[in-house]
Amino acid sequence: MTDYVHGYGTREQQRLVEQAEHWRYRLIADGTTLKPGTRLLEVGCGVGAVLAVLGQEFPGIRLHGVDIEPKQLDFARGHLERAGVEATLLEADAHALPFEDESFDHVWMMWFLEHVADPPEVLREARRVLVPDAAITAIEVDYETVHAEPSTSALGTLFRAMVQGMAAAGWSDAGTQLPGWLRGAGFRDVDEGERTFRWQAEDLAGQARYAADVIESALPSLAQLPGAAEEELRAGLADLRSLPSHPGAALGWVVHKSMAVR
Repeated sequence: MTDYVHGYGTREQQRLVEQAEHWRYRLIADGTTLKPGTRLLEVGCGVGAVLAVLGQEFPGIRLHGVDIEPKQLDFARGHLERAGVEATLLEADAHALPFEDESFDHVWMMWFLEHVADPPEVLREARRVLVPDAAITAIEVDYETVHAEPSTSALGTLFRAMVQGMAAAGWSDAGTQLPGWLRGAGFRDVDEGERTFRWQAEDLAGQARYAADVIESALPSLAQLPGAAEEELRAGLADLRSLPSHPGAALGWVVHKSMAVR
């Protein structure tokens, strides 16, 4: 695996906060039920953006987060304080969580497994710290499903580069793989949670901007791929941002919000 494809700069940290807000109602809150007192652990909590949303949407839950990168945790502490959300944050490797068996009622992972070398191993460790019959929620996208109408040569190159970059750094098809990973790690009653998003008309502008921001954050890594040309990648970004100006344009991708039981 290579380094985290998006980097750890301040601009990227703020983008992750905006990303969590973008998905607050569409993915994080939608279909989620968490009772007050629930002990929830987010593995790969990053800048605390998702923890902040969870704490605001589900008051009374007891939040914990782990991440391997100290820079992210430093940002997370400030962000959570500004959000008015309490959480216990620890620097830790997802392969060896610093908790006793059966310590939590819920484990949450979002845009995380796509970055690890062995997702089933990480999921088995997450399963260890869950109490019997407790649940896990994991959310991942499949970059190979991203498509735009109308497309251009530069857009096609951009999307292929993102797939190639994610595959080099982790898993470009993590969303599609996710249900199988959960089953392989010993979870049961897997709800695959496949969600097909297709954005058009008044919804398209915000989604095109969001997708362009995600891909642009990885541009330094994508530009280093064999055969990649930064000029063409930037042309693809420009085409993506201008997509809403075309009559009948659309943008879509497939996400899995998979839930399962220990």
